[in-house]
Amino acid sequence: MRRTLAAARTLAAAALLAAVLALGLPARAATVSVSVTPGTLTASLRSTLPTTLSWTVKVTNFVTAAPVGLTFTSTQGSIITPNGQVLQIDPRPLSVRLSAGGQGSVIETFTLSPATVAEALRLGAGTLLLQRTFGVPPFAGVATASIAISGNAGGPIAISRVELHFEDRQLRRVIESGESAVAIAEVNFSGSGVLNAEWEVASPPSTLGQAVFVPLAAAVVNVTGGGLTEITSPPLPARIAGAYYVRFRVRSPAVPFEGLVLQYAVAGDDEGITPIAVVSPSQHATLREGTRFEWQPAPGAAAYRLEIYDSGATAADQTMISGQWVTGGERDAALSRLAQTHLGAGRSYRWRIVAVDEGAQVVGRSSLYEIRTP
Repeated sequence: MRRTLAAARTLAAAALLAAVLALGLPARAATVSVSVTPGTLTASLRSTLPTTLSWTVKVTNFVTAAPVGLTFTSTQGSIITPNGQVLQIDPRPLSVRLSAGGQGSVIETFTLSPATVAEALRLGAGTLLLQRTFGVPPFAGVATASIAISGNAGGPIAISRVELHFEDRQLRRVIESGESAVAIAEVNFSGSGVLNAEWEVASPPSTLGQAVFVPLAAAVVNVTGGGLTEITSPPLPARIAGAYYVRFRVRSPAVPFEGLVLQYAVAGDDEGITPIAVVSPSQHATLREGTRFEWQPAPGAAAYRLEIYDSGATAADQTMISGQWVTGGERDAALSRLAQTHLGAGRSYRWRIVAVDEGAQVVGRSSLYEIRTP
């Protein structure tokens, strides 16, 4: 009932304003104006809003009595850059009911997303605009609050983007035992200050389950003026064969994302690796809902990894498309739904079984077999 009444009042306002203009008195036609208090706000990655705003709608120049009880509605608020690029939408509608003086207000608690601030800094925008339109054009008014973003080139440091890769710009690496490799963090920033971060590594055997990261080296860099800086890790550990993770964690300034992770593997010597005999599925089989991968046990295996590669993979290829771990006591497994999401329909792949011991050393490996998705 209340919604119906509000809608009726809104329609009545539009009808009344239309009637005023129809009198042929454009100079005296009703004028809708909107204001917002406060009109200027500040935010940064360290200190984003929420804040309380008051939106006021005022209607003037009526030739009849003031429009008591009429309602003007704003369907949403928009956060835009000065050149008009929309970075955030506040979908909550606000309604203002006019009093006897042709004026009314509504209070809003507005929240600015840290991701919006980060994107503004990435675009080099030092100011954002919060806009709301109340009413329906031509009987509408717009108000704008200005949000000053600290962390621009002349302000304190703020980080908008971090990307990791190895020195060859790959996102995955396979290296030999003892081989040297480094990771590189590309950091986009604005402002000036000290970037405090840390390189961390998770080594086997922890990477067989819940990875345990330990500090590798601190990364403390003094940056100025905004732009891009590259931070290189120390040589990554490569003593034990198996899977590794390297993580770059920014400690300060605050960032709206978690530590970023790269994966690399250290290859082992094939000497002493037991060939694993595969029982099923057969070569060139089709992956069905009930397909189970079955193999003969490998001596000393603490876990098995079912690995899936693209159709052009060779026996030395270590870049998996999908796969899953199986405990050492199992001799067969069905491919999980999560693992299947990485496979396309109607395509050929190659797969194999790899056995590792409790020290994450490879102790067994099957040949590569072809399988096709329906």
